[in-house]
Amino acid sequence: MRFVLCAAPSYIAQRGAPICPEDLRHHECLGFAYGFTRDRWRFTSPDGEEEIDVKCRTVANNGQALLTLALAGLGVLMQPEALVREALSTGDLVPLLADYAVPSRPLHILYAPDRRITPKLRSFLDFAVEKFSREER
Repeated sequence: MRFVLCAAPSYIAQRGAPICPEDLRHHECLGFAYGFTRDRWRFTSPDGEEEIDVKCRTVANNGQALLTLALAGLGVLMQPEALVREALSTGDLVPLLADYAVPSRPLHILYAPDRRITPKLRSFLDFAVEKFSREER
């Protein structure tokens, strides 16, 4: 999964856009409750990798809830590109720190190991692999 750092234009108008990852220490961030995006965000630049401790205004275990807060101009969001794609395309969110890459994460599909792979399951697995590997390219 490819992640994107973004914020609403209203947030940027009020707080300014971060120029480098270190600037995020002075911004309102929206953290995902589980995993690496809670309060420590990683970036890659030509100079190497940086990890930044961020203060999260809100932490939630639901990406859609965090997206709603970001759209309302309440903070900087780091979420999977698939979740924010539409808001980015309409300009409701704008990408931040273009010179810094946010590391992608693997996407896993789990199913019972003793389960026979039915045509329905096979179809879903094929769809998911095609859909998400295409987005990565």
